[in-house]
Amino acid sequence: MVDYNNYATLQKLKNANESLGISDDFSIEKNKNIIFIYTPPKVGSTTLVSSIRINACSKFTVLHLHNEVMLRVLYKIKDITVLDIIKYNKFLGKNVYVIDIYRTPIEQKISTFFENISSFHFNVPVDILNTFDINRIITRFNQVFPYLQTSDHFKTNYQIPFPDDFDFEKKYTMVIQDNIKYFKIRLKDSNEWRSILKNILGMEIFIVTDYETNKKPISGLFSQFKNSYRLPQNLFETIENDENLKYYYNETERQTYLNSWRDKINPNLFKTFTTEEYAFYTDIALDNQYISEIQHEHYIDNYGCLCNGCSRKRGLILMKVMKGEPISEKINHTEAVGEYLKQKAKSLPIVLMNKKKKQFGVMGSMY
Repeated sequence: MVDYNNYATLQKLKNANESLGISDDFSIEKNKNIIFIYTPPKVGSTTLVSSIRINACSKFTVLHLHNEVMLRVLYKIKDITVLDIIKYNKFLGKNVYVIDIYRTPIEQKISTFFENISSFHFNVPVDILNTFDINRIITRFNQVFPYLQTSDHFKTNYQIPFPDDFDFEKKYTMVIQDNIKYFKIRLKDSNEWRSILKNILGMEIFIVTDYETNKKPISGLFSQFKNSYRLPQNLFETIENDENLKYYYNETERQTYLNSWRDKINPNLFKTFTTEEYAFYTDIALDNQYISEIQHEHYIDNYGCLCNGCSRKRGLILMKVMKGEPISEKINHTEAVGEYLKQKAKSLPIVLMNKKKKQFGVMGSMY
């Protein structure tokens, strides 16, 4: 329990807000409404962050955090938890929303593995990794399969009463605790996030797909893995009994999902790393690691800057999203300002000409 009467504690929390770029200036609307996308990695959270920023940057501050490691490494914040920061912003009088996402376990494990495949699991540059035999990749994935985390922040990290059932009608679950609104949505329903988020946030959010593995430098290897991979029978059995899958999917959805993998089962059993072997594997991998796992600036909209340049760029991207067009560009402040000034310079002669036409419109029509 955070002691808000302790000056040192309050100063730590204030410094944490500043490090995260959270402003306490309530004269600006987005500073009064803050959304924490607080999820495990590889559940579709980057898409959610970019979508809200692109659509509602002036209304909401959006923070994306996975754990305290991110706080320490990216923001140099120590001795404070993500939940401490969430509760502190409510203490300041802000409207606080916290959103977690559920993703099916096998897909999350595959995505987590490929996120760190170059930096951790093989520790080689991507161009070399892309030359590896796919069976070598499959073997390594199976060896670490039990240790690829599929944690549930809503259930374990939020410290709120866990509902008995997921709301399959609304397709999200909400708990209000200490006037903070906590939500759990499913990646399965991403095609319906627009309407789900309208219910949650009270405004239209068009969804933009962001940071997909099939668009990265390892996309060829990833595609080859998906086409070749067959899940060993004993690993499949651990998924059959997965408690989160039973909770977040109704029985029909669960059986449909399991059947989709039953068609891709390897009947042979696979011997994974033991706990001791995996601990040794981790020690060696970290000791030899020279490629950073921390991802910087991988969103379409990294900071939610409200300058004219970034706002113009955001509007152009949003128009593409609303038309269903693919998005390949990102909002870089320096580039966006340059584009804005260039466009403004182009339009200036036209504006001056129109002013002259208005001023001399009648006389001009006589000649």
